[in-house]
Amino acid sequence: MSFGLLKHFKDQKKGFSQDNHVSFMAHVILGSDLASVLKLVELRKNFPQESIKLISPRLVNKKILIETFQYGVSQLRSEDAVTEIYKTHFNAKLWPHQQAAQFYKDGKFHDFGGRAKSMDLLSGEDFFLTKGYRVDIASLFDAEVWQNLDKILNQHLDIRILEGIEKTQSQDLVEKDEWLLTFKDFKKMSCESLYSSLTPKKFLNLLKNKETLTPDVIDFCSSAHSTGAMSITWSMKKEITSEKRTLFIPQSMTHEWGHFIVEFENSSDGFLCHGLFLVHEEEPQSEDLASKIKLMKRVLDRVFPDFENAIHKEYIRFDEEMFVSGIKDNLIEQMSFDYPTLKFVGQSSLMKPQFVQEKFLARVLLS
Repeated sequence: MSFGLLKHFKDQKKGFSQDNHVSFMAHVILGSDLASVLKLVELRKNFPQESIKLISPRLVNKKILIETFQYGVSQLRSEDAVTEIYKTHFNAKLWPHQQAAQFYKDGKFHDFGGRAKSMDLLSGEDFFLTKGYRVDIASLFDAEVWQNLDKILNQHLDIRILEGIEKTQSQDLVEKDEWLLTFKDFKKMSCESLYSSLTPKKFLNLLKNKETLTPDVIDFCSSAHSTGAMSITWSMKKEITSEKRTLFIPQSMTHEWGHFIVEFENSSDGFLCHGLFLVHEEEPQSEDLASKIKLMKRVLDRVFPDFENAIHKEYIRFDEEMFVSGIKDNLIEQMSFDYPTLKFVGQSSLMKPQFVQEKFLARVLLS
């Protein structure tokens, strides 16, 4: 065998060994949302910084957090939840809508519960009927943390595409590898404590040894329901309306297509219009979503003349699992006994008994 060929096999063997190396991290957070960043900040207060890693498939920074979780139609709509949120987020800035939601019909807006009847609300739209609260994302963090958040995220963020999650039996008393994570680049990482802000459906799809886990894990993950949505925020050149309420505008007056849910805001970023529509298709086509955004602009232009010409900039976010509901808190509690090193955070987090009916952003901020 030639020396060159022998060297090739040795290099190949060396590369294979490196690919199979398993790195260890005591605390690993899975996710790229607000919940995962808040968990990161919390863990940094209690554990060595070098022992924490945030695994995300995409970049996370302050600008993205604001555009993703501060912009958009309000997802916080519970007065009880807000009262409780202030107990842990002392400096939180939450501004309630002063006016009740209205719907558009026959050329004007009407109150719900009056003589005029709205088009039928599609599944999930009723959540937006109660008054919403706008949230200042920066106020959820200590001032110093927020100022240095991008630096903190750069220190802990590992951008990887997750391929599998496996429960393992730890054999090491020092590096307690309770969970094994595999990635698309063939790298592997083990950890002692795993915090997941993934939706239960995604978590279940990534689990590799389902048959070895308790039925509660499968039941919890499979019973939760996820709804997709398209969220758009437009920066406007001028004020369109001073109304501080949620508006339900039918997508069509002849078809039961549901509503465009719209809110206007005068903020430090200028005049903003937030719009949202729910997406119930399992695999929506990008062309259909783009057509729906164009329809939304046309509809808003009819309701608010010259709306399209007043658009300065737009921010678009589509999430096939934006809203997670049907969380079985009793199963989370049982799983915390069976698997104390696994924690669900965010929309799937465990709630106190009096808050089990809370949804979406309320769960994120109460966890």
